[in-house]
Amino acid sequence: GALSLGALAGAQHTAHPAPVPAQNAQAQNVQAQNAQTRPSPLRVLSGTVVAVPPGIRDTAAFLVLSNPTAQPVVLKAASTSAADHSMLMVTTHSDGMSGMKAVPTLTVPARGTLKMGHMGDHVMLMKLKRALKVGEVLPIVLQASDGRTVTIKATVKKP
Repeated sequence: GALSLGALAGAQHTAHPAPVPAQNAQAQNVQAQNAQTRPSPLRVLSGTVVAVPPGIRDTAAFLVLSNPTAQPVVLKAASTSAADHSMLMVTTHSDGMSGMKAVPTLTVPARGTLKMGHMGDHVMLMKLKRALKVGEVLPIVLQASDGRTVTIKATVKKP
């Protein structure tokens, strides 16, 4: 009897399954790599950054993006090397007053277009690192919720 118990104990000891969290982390890494290698489906129709006088540290970027796919593309972040940080914004209207508020996402609808402008959605470029010159082209990187990115070349223009 002792021999069979010892053999059973040894069999139990060597039969540990691999840890599941490591497999999940590995699968998430593969998903993230796939998202980064798949190009964004968005088409950039235009990109403009509002020229501001030297000393003004914030400005807006107005982009027009087209989505030819059957799925909406949810944008969750924007960045440019010309600013410390960027925010996705919407313009609000209440009691005859308009204002702006930051939002966590902007959506480019399936088979549709997102037109950003001075009276609607836009990207705020905050704490500009230097004065922007009219005519210069700034790269703005948009990140979608699925991890894919698209880089837009936005031209600095006078309002």
